[in-house]
Amino acid sequence: EGAGPATAANDLIWLRQVFRAARVALRVPVPMQELDDAAEYLRQQRLIGKPKQRDRRPTTDELQMLDANFASRDVRAEIPMRDIMWFAIHSARRQEEITRLRWDDLDIDRAVCRLRDVKHPTQKLGNHKAFKLSKEGLVIIKRQPRKQLPNGELNPLIFPFEPKSVGAAFTRACHVLEIADLRFHDLRHEATSRLFEAGYGIHEVALFTLHESWATLKRYTNLRPENLQHKVTPTSRG
Repeated sequence: EGAGPATAANDLIWLRQVFRAARVALRVPVPMQELDDAAEYLRQQRLIGKPKQRDRRPTTDELQMLDANFASRDVRAEIPMRDIMWFAIHSARRQEEITRLRWDDLDIDRAVCRLRDVKHPTQKLGNHKAFKLSKEGLVIIKRQPRKQLPNGELNPLIFPFEPKSVGAAFTRACHVLEIADLRFHDLRHEATSRLFEAGYGIHEVALFTLHESWATLKRYTNLRPENLQHKVTPTSRG
């Protein structure tokens, strides 16, 4: 009850894995064809399906409103939401990833930072990858203070905050400002689209975003023609 078609589809996928394991490992005569038939029927009835692809990007006005709100809020708050919001836009990092970045994984000279345990369909723990930092993202990192832990040691995290608290602060600001249907994850979409609009190719954008699939990366793109940068093309010879 309350689950959408995508959640129900995921449940069937997990059930399939359990039944397949029972058939192979325990020799249980599981009727896999009946599960396939059930899935096909549910798909036809639209009770299961793929998740909807979001294409929501914040408008310039919305970003200005959020910027002003966080600038006022951050004076008395622990989490620097203004910096975190703009870092998300200039780095294409998720809120959980931002709060895992470490000072000792940062290479300022090469503008590269290693992200530990990158999100992956089958492998997460130990899946460490380096991503390219934009100039704007690097500037934001450089102005973050090194905070001390209770034992006196410096905190190894660049943004040492709870990811859920970051998401809650963003959602609360959107509610106060009456900005509808905008999520923190949409900032990753905004970041990806900005990279394409700046003229980067898919293979270059992937170095910033760390998308595994170029096809997935292409689906994230929702370009605004007015933001697309002109490229210098060689003059034709007459």
